[in-house]
Amino acid sequence: MIAALILGSYALLLAVVGPGVVARVWPSGRMPRVTVVVLQVVSCSFLTAAATAGLALGLTLIDTLSRMDPQIDRCADQLPINDDSPVGPFLGWFGLVAGAALVVRVGFCLAATFLSAWWTRRKHIAILRICARADQELGVLVLEHDEPGCYCLPGRPGTIVITSSALTRLSPAQLGAVLAHERAHLTGRHHFAVAFAHAIHRTAPRIRLLGLVEQETRRLVEFIADDAAVRRSGTVALVSALAVLGAGSTAPGSAPGFALGVGMDRRPAASSRVTRLAHGQNGRRGLAMGAIGSALLIIVPLVLAALSVATVIHGCPPDKDGDADALALPPSVRLVGAAGAAESVGAVGSAGSVGSAGSVGSVASVFPGTSWDAAFGNSAAG
Repeated sequence: MIAALILGSYALLLAVVGPGVVARVWPSGRMPRVTVVVLQVVSCSFLTAAATAGLALGLTLIDTLSRMDPQIDRCADQLPINDDSPVGPFLGWFGLVAGAALVVRVGFCLAATFLSAWWTRRKHIAILRICARADQELGVLVLEHDEPGCYCLPGRPGTIVITSSALTRLSPAQLGAVLAHERAHLTGRHHFAVAFAHAIHRTAPRIRLLGLVEQETRRLVEFIADDAAVRRSGTVALVSALAVLGAGSTAPGSAPGFALGVGMDRRPAASSRVTRLAHGQNGRRGLAMGAIGSALLIIVPLVLAALSVATVIHGCPPDKDGDADALALPPSVRLVGAAGAAESVGAVGSAGSVGSAGSVGSVASVFPGTSWDAAFGNSAAG
């Protein structure tokens, strides 16, 4: 019960405090790669704590299960659970059902998100093969469209799609920066991070923390790709290309939102990206803080769950039967016990119920290596 309370409080603390820390305190723009990892860990830590809290409530059912096995009954006697209260079993079943339902929903949302994105990309690529033309020199597909735009479709191999209007408006340096940006998305497999964040948000759409994780992940993968484009083509070329393309400021729905898992209509505004590029970025700052934060977020719920299991195991007394106790006794005590048993056997044998020789032989097979002449002298005489 205490473990469930601690895990539930930890999940509640993440849900309440986490959004403010991410939005106001955490320097995400200076270390986008680390922040993406931390955000994924935060969402996983929240769900792990919530599910484990529910499953930990199942420990209150141990009194009900104790009727099935004596060992479980010994555990139930050691746990601080009120056997007379009907609240314990109710909380136990509620926790088990809620925890299991959360685990199933997470798995369903992950499978549905990734399969849906794969199927939609596949259909979109089939349409592009009909409507677009391949530019072998650039290694892209050119789509005839009056509005400038560029996006990528992950896969094997990944595909970059650019509109004919963008080709006419962008200079060679700007075009190189745009293509470097999209290739960074493909090589970094950013669609996995975005799809994962989207699936986790679908699991509990009313939790603000998970919505912020998805939003920030979409924003930060653009920053990561911007950094790659700057290293390749320079800041001036990328900033001017953003001005031409408007960073995907097309009307909603004009570009496929599943293309990267981001879509041009869901990318961060050009102003925020340009401002970040103008002020520069320091990807190394805060790396240690991000690593420590990620480790703590992973370890805390796992440690709490392990402590709850250890509490149950510690409370269960060992199962000792009579044979194990007898074999654990010192040899001198075993010898005295054997002599007493032999006297009893001899007495029974003298009454004619059991033969003394056969009885001594059976006992000798159980207690080998003992001086039976001394131990059974009285019985033989009798």
